[in-house]
Amino acid sequence: MKQSIKPGDTDRITAFSDPDDISPYLSGDRKKVVLFAMSTCPYCHMFEERFRDFAQSRSTDYDFLRVIIDDPGNPLWSRYEIHVVPQILVFANGQV
Repeated sequence: MKQSIKPGDTDRITAFSDPDDISPYLSGDRKKVVLFAMSTCPYCHMFEERFRDFAQSRSTDYDFLRVIIDDPGNPLWSRYEIHVVPQILVFANGQV
């Protein structure tokens, strides 16, 4: 599993770079708001600023993750039925 995790001290978003499995990070009592994006997507870049602002304003209520899924063979595309990016999913106890 390729992954690069960077805790977001300033933007309160944990960033993952093209992981195959994020399920270990989706469990727990707090809800997780996950942004799925591609590094080459201009719409994703524009949306990330709003996502970052929302994360800063609601970080006491939710955990925020940003997942870059550049590889079209990444199983996250089918596991979470991602057809377009950017896409946001909210998880509670590991379930969408």
